[in-house]
Amino acid sequence: MSEDEPRFIADTMLGSIARWLRILGYDVVYDRRYEDWQILKIAKDEDRVVVTRDRALHHKALKNGLRSVYIENPGDIPKSLAVIALLTNIRLAVDFERTRCPLCNGELVKVNKERVKGKVPDRVYSLYNDFWVCTRCGNVYWVGSHWRTIESALTRAREIYNELSKIYKIKVSP
Repeated sequence: MSEDEPRFIADTMLGSIARWLRILGYDVVYDRRYEDWQILKIAKDEDRVVVTRDRALHHKALKNGLRSVYIENPGDIPKSLAVIALLTNIRLAVDFERTRCPLCNGELVKVNKERVKGKVPDRVYSLYNDFWVCTRCGNVYWVGSHWRTIESALTRAREIYNELSKIYKIKVSP
């Protein structure tokens, strides 16, 4: 991750958004137990963008000079990602050199196939050659059938981003 890329903290209602941002390669702090004051403190101390569904938390963040993105409908993942991209200039594409563990935010490293033998189902082991392991929690990842869903959501997010950038006359590169 480069130094100029945004880092995020997601509020307790946005676990799925946190996972998506991590897949895209962004450092996202998320814990369902965080209270608003903790989110604000972490955002300030670590220079993170607050991503929230809580309008009051969004306003507190802005009032305290923090960057914040309000997500109106977190169930609409493509729109949420497009809004975040519009306001923070994130990429709306997976970069396998940067993607992070969606569960724990750890960094993923590509490993030799032999290293995951016995850690993934036999069928997965026989079908796929590329695997990544989380350096923090040890989870193993591969580009499986779920990839179509991810790509479809990101394609839609890019379409929404393009529509929004025309409406608001903002042009950044997602």
